[in-house]
Amino acid sequence: MLRLGAAALRAGRDRAPPGALRGPALSSAPSAPSSAPPQPLVVELKAGKKYAWCSCGHSKTQPFCDGSHRTAAPGVSPLRFTAEADGAAPLCVCKRTRSPPYCDGSHREHREQAAPPGPRP
Repeated sequence: MLRLGAAALRAGRDRAPPGALRGPALSSAPSAPSSAPPQPLVVELKAGKKYAWCSCGHSKTQPFCDGSHRTAAPGVSPLRFTAEADGAAPLCVCKRTRSPPYCDGSHREHREQAAPPGPRP
């Protein structure tokens, strides 16, 4: 469903060994992205169209990059990908996913860890 190009291998300051496929260096993303809500955004993707997923969390056009990383997070680059099929896709905006650019539910784990102990409503 996702075709990553060479830019995806360079999407962060650390480099993957040759032949390894890695996403952006999410560890360098801010712990609380400035404009990112804690749940995914479902967007309509078009087959063959290229997208730039914001990996820093500062973009005002979440989940897509608007270039804000250049000043707000200079060491972070967007993840460029090409949609292989038309349709709705849940894209991560919390930047904690282990399967960028798609949401894998990691926002739930973070919310549970950040919640104060005790009974939940």
